Amino acid sequence: MNKMMIGLMSVFSFLIMLTSCDKENSADVNQDKIYTEYELFYNANSDKTVAIARLRFGGPTGTLLEATTPAGVTFNGEILPYSAVYSGHAKEFAGKITTGTFAYTNTENTVYTNTPPVMDTMAHPAGFTTIDKSVANTYAWIGNPLTASERVNLFVGSWTWGQDAIFFASGAGANNIVMGVNQMTNLAEGSSTLYVDRVNETTSIQGTSEGGVIRTRFRPLNVQVNVVP
Repeated sequence: MNKMMIGLMSVFSFLIMLTSCDKENSADVNQDKIYTEYELFYNANSDKTVAIARLRFGGPTGTLLEATTPAGVTFNGEILPYSAVYSGHAKEFAGKITTGTFAYTNTENTVYTNTPPVMDTMAHPAGFTTIDKSVANTYAWIGNPLTASERVNLFVGSWTWGQDAIFFASGAGANNIVMGVNQMTNLAEGSSTLYVDRVNETTSIQGTSEGGVIRTRFRPLNVQVNVVP
């Protein structure tokens, strides 16, 4: 195992320990001040879907909470245990699941149920194997244009720390991302991996006065590209 891998594993383990400690019990806070974040995420690279529910006190950047009895979260009737890896209540399922129902019960036995928005798919452009840092590149994905509630996140990275880039697309009708020269400055030359997520997110949920979000996330198979100067 090389030093880079060992370093990354150490950082990852440290972050998990921090995350697992930096949470409180949901019973210790005002139940109407709990912000809820739900996500249904399918990753084609592992052929797994994970259902995630994060509870936070006071808003989207508030303290993470663990639902404590009698509180709890389920997806399609299955209990979502607290997971330090996902920083929330989560459970992995085999295969692709595109819809379902989250049910969050607070300590006062109030139940909130929510169904994720549509999960659309996408694929990397055929033949997109080279990124030329000297000119702007157009990444035109295979799939439907975006709706008003969708966005695409594109990440290009290698094992070289800090030599990566992230790009975004949003807005109804968008069907590509223009990768500008300035945005690609830090990309390491040579082999890199392309990751892309198609996200559909809405704040129209059943929840407390603090609000929340619910989203679907679809990730197709990662691909390798060659970055040239």
